[in-house]
Amino acid sequence: MGGRGFTLIELLVALAVGAILLTIAIPGYAFLVNSSRLATVTNDLVAALQLARSEAIKRGIRVTVCKTSNAIAATPVCDTTADWQQGWLVFVDGGTKGVIDSDDVLLRVQDRVSPAAVITTSNFTSFVSYLPSGVSQAPGGLANGALRVCVASAQRDIIVNSTGRIRLKSKTC
Repeated sequence: MGGRGFTLIELLVALAVGAILLTIAIPGYAFLVNSSRLATVTNDLVAALQLARSEAIKRGIRVTVCKTSNAIAATPVCDTTADWQQGWLVFVDGGTKGVIDSDDVLLRVQDRVSPAAVITTSNFTSFVSYLPSGVSQAPGGLANGALRVCVASAQRDIIVNSTGRIRLKSKTC
């Protein structure tokens, strides 16, 4: 017959194969998206902690990472009632510990993270400070703790040891 194109049966077979492939691929894609979100939030938080530690050592003064609910405000402040996923601030903390005073220098601002992320803590309830020696300190003078980032069912713990160094531990929520 010399006709060009697809028959209706060929088109239906191609659509069925495509639908099967999409059904198989979509759950894998969701895993990749969640994994990427977890890595992004964890990396942002680790970068903030590492910046605070290195600046404390370099400047010879306390540097603090605190949670905030108003990161994009003209003058953001630490907020003890905020959740870590709402954002955080890194600042030179020369005055009241864990509070941005008028003379403190703001080093980094992190606005809201992925809405799929939940960040919980042990010891670092509202802030993490680094002393000029590089040692970490939480509210109440506690020296170490962890921030737990959870996206879907995957979790990464950002564990800060007594000397202020960071390590990561992966597990499920």
